[in-house]
Amino acid sequence: MGYICSNFKFSIRKFSLYRPLSEIYTKTSINPVNFRLSPPTNFEAKSLLLLSTPSLLTQLIEESIHLYQSNGIQVIAAGIDCVVPNSQRHGVSEMWLDEYIKINNSVKLEDRDDENSQIRERDGIHVVQASKNWKTIDSNFSINIHPDSKVDLKLANTIFSNSNLVTLFYFQPSHLNGQSNSGQTLCDLDVTLPSNLFKKSPKIESEDKWTPLYDSNSEPLIITSCTGNLVKLINKKSAAGFLEQNDRLMSIGSKDTQVFVKLYKKDLDVGQRFKVIAGGGEWGTKANILAISPEAKVDSGDRIEFFMLTPEDRFTTAAEMNNESLSNKLTFECSYEERSYLLDNMDDSIIMENVFGCGSENGFIYNNVQHLSTGERISISL
Repeated sequence: MGYICSNFKFSIRKFSLYRPLSEIYTKTSINPVNFRLSPPTNFEAKSLLLLSTPSLLTQLIEESIHLYQSNGIQVIAAGIDCVVPNSQRHGVSEMWLDEYIKINNSVKLEDRDDENSQIRERDGIHVVQASKNWKTIDSNFSINIHPDSKVDLKLANTIFSNSNLVTLFYFQPSHLNGQSNSGQTLCDLDVTLPSNLFKKSPKIESEDKWTPLYDSNSEPLIITSCTGNLVKLINKKSAAGFLEQNDRLMSIGSKDTQVFVKLYKKDLDVGQRFKVIAGGGEWGTKANILAISPEAKVDSGDRIEFFMLTPEDRFTTAAEMNNESLSNKLTFECSYEERSYLLDNMDDSIIMENVFGCGSENGFIYNNVQHLSTGERISISL
């Protein structure tokens, strides 16, 4: 059973309306030295939401325990792959609030994981598993930011940091509901931020690194034959042919190029985002078919758009951190793939106030729309 026992001007967002909005202070620390959690001085913080890379989890857990025991502050913490901007692998993002965060549902890691099952002893016949199970596990951290905004985050594998497959926990003050799993190591957690954090529906900005393969305005691509997640015909022509005959895609000639689609249901303006996982062939009935993400449900009459993620965009991190574009926003991204597992301790320590966000190599879900390609980002203005 797992148990958990600058360069920016400091600013606190505060408004005076008929109903005062919640006060909030955010900060992201990259390559911190002697990391400490320090509550803001301009208001009395009641809760703290923390997102930490695996490399800093040991310090974060110790600091969280001290903060909870000494100040009675509600603490919610998750281990994630990276923090913003640009997939930083050694950092912590903090969100301090003057109201409590609502704990909705949670699942303990031990209830889903079988790592504590009895190990089979050697008998000369059966394969014996290792004493520790180095696997991944389904995990999810859901943050209800606003009635119109919900993000689902995948957790980092933290087995090498603290021997837990994932790290997710909360400390709940004794006078609040939601005590059952307080202090436990979790694999699922659903929380809701204070209802008066925003005075109206927040502004949402999104970006990705997709390159269009067709001009969607010149000739709409309509699915005319399909089943499940398989697209057979588009505009009554071979679905696979739309990729095999595309000069932009074929000219790159790299197996590292990924293809994605936006799928538009009838009468809906927001497209669902999926990855093309297989398609084409030399002969037979499957030669014309494109298979997209298994969870996709395709219907005849749906409109489809094709995009590619080039190797350059997939593996090259932006050279410069654009901090201003992240200020006073909550930002979530699909992080760049880790290419090196050595931590460069020579990098400078950077403190970015009014910045909060994280990334995952496995992407994230925003309002039930998946974002799975490197460089995808959603920013929610405070």
